[in-house]
Amino acid sequence: MARAKNEPIPITAAGLAALEAELAELVERRPAMVDRVASARSDGDLKENFAYHDARRDLGMADGRVQTIEAILQNAVVIKATAANGSIGIGSKVVVTDEFGESAYEVVGPAEVDIARGLISLASPMGAALMGRSVGDTISFTTPGGERSARVVRVD
Repeated sequence: MARAKNEPIPITAAGLAALEAELAELVERRPAMVDRVASARSDGDLKENFAYHDARRDLGMADGRVQTIEAILQNAVVIKATAANGSIGIGSKVVVTDEFGESAYEVVGPAEVDIARGLISLASPMGAALMGRSVGDTISFTTPGGERSARVVRVD
């Protein structure tokens, strides 16, 4: 699903701070990366110079990430936690149980997803199904693997 160029990107305050910190760290590291490319270039034949190609790849990846973060920050709209009366909204911490057992998630904006840390997007199939739900509700959602369901165990 492509995003319109200036479409607002919902993000939590913590997600915004994390992106700003990542951007600052990448900008700080960039001069050393440029020096690494220049140093490797001076080592001779570029066709077989792995260090040069590796340094160029790392610099390109860092520059791409900087562009991505800058685009997100340009359109970011900080969303305060929207949960009310125990219902799930952005910023809610949720525990669900399904056929795989119990799992804990925090519902966040699409730009801050990190499933390894339990951060799921409000736009994901499960995240969308959770919005507005409460403890005890059973949700159903479609994944690439088929239809799934889960029960909300706890909302913080």
